[in-house]
Amino acid sequence: MRTVDYDLVAAAYDKRYERNRYDGVQACLHRFVGAGGDIEVVEIGCGTGHWLADLHGRVRTVAGLDLSSAMLRRARTAAPSAYIVRGRAEQLPWASSGFDRMFCINALHHFTDRDAFMLDARRVLRPGGGILIVGLDPHTGLDSWWIYEYFPAALQADLARFPPAAALRAQLRAAGFSEPVTELAQHIPAAVPFAAAVESGIVDRHATSGLMVLSDAEYEQGLQRLRADQPILRADLRLYATVATVS
Repeated sequence: MRTVDYDLVAAAYDKRYERNRYDGVQACLHRFVGAGGDIEVVEIGCGTGHWLADLHGRVRTVAGLDLSSAMLRRARTAAPSAYIVRGRAEQLPWASSGFDRMFCINALHHFTDRDAFMLDARRVLRPGGGILIVGLDPHTGLDSWWIYEYFPAALQADLARFPPAAALRAQLRAAGFSEPVTELAQHIPAAVPFAAAVESGIVDRHATSGLMVLSDAEYEQGLQRLRADQPILRADLRLYATVATVS
């Protein structure tokens, strides 16, 4: 399984927000930060700054961290009022008890050491604060995705990259968080004809990390099958939100 280089993805990354609505994720995030406004919030794995920009004006301070320089250049444009730094999730560059809320949307599966991240997240959050983690859970068996059908190695990679929700909650408890709860945040169905998918770049290698983790041979084999079948590319995916608190 290859490591994803997000410097190669940055230019096209925000197309996902054009192709799919993330109203459910947005609603979860807004509930998580609340309506009071007088809090300091940080996103780990902020990417191009989509969610940082979404929180502008809702909270007192918003900060973001990512390892990709190319993604961060776009984040600084998208969210100019945010405090943005380059760094690793496992070694957060902030003092203890510096934030009230921390969130991580579709990024945890890229962290090299989830336990180290959660321990450091607990350190950085203030008493009474909280963490929100949003991502897939391919272990449920509920999801279907054309990528899993035509690139079966992608499913095996995702089963390794994404923890089951129960395991995620256990990791949070082990790191010192309390009351972890998981809920369905977003249901994402899709059906795109093959020709339209090619034109819009959906089958491009850099369209999603699910394709970028594949070997060249695995990607080419799946692409050949797609070209031969020219199917409607169907997806039925679910994003889950797990929230835990700092006692």
